[in-house]
Amino acid sequence: MEIERGEREAQEIVGLRETVRMDDLAEFFPRAMTASAEALAERGIEPSGPAVALFERAEGDAFDVTAGFPVPPGAAPSDAVVAAMLPGGATVEAIHEGPYDSLRDAHRELTEWFRENGTDAPRAVWEEYLVGPETEDDAARWRTRLVYPAG
Repeated sequence: MEIERGEREAQEIVGLRETVRMDDLAEFFPRAMTASAEALAERGIEPSGPAVALFERAEGDAFDVTAGFPVPPGAAPSDAVVAAMLPGGATVEAIHEGPYDSLRDAHRELTEWFRENGTDAPRAVWEEYLVGPETEDDAARWRTRLVYPAG
């Protein structure tokens, strides 16, 4: 996995937010993406990028997760979904190729990269699901961008 530095503009997302244990992510994501897509469709809003999940404040094996889609500025939440902001600024990014159950290893590699570069990994990170099960049957071809704020 190649790790690169990048720069991002802040990006609003709309999604379902819950505290989710690692073992429950496989159940949460389809539900979150469906709820988010339905809420956007009801308001006639098109996502402005691929599905995304923002992970914040890990407590043991649980995270506060907001999973949904990036949206144009001002696309307010509804009763079903919330708004969140992906931070702008410097990033450390990598593309993971393969099934979602191997993402944990990719995150460990990025955490180690931060350690080797003399800093701690940030507590809030996000994943962008570039190619996944909705468009590709072969999990070995799935592509997920991991984004860590570096500022």
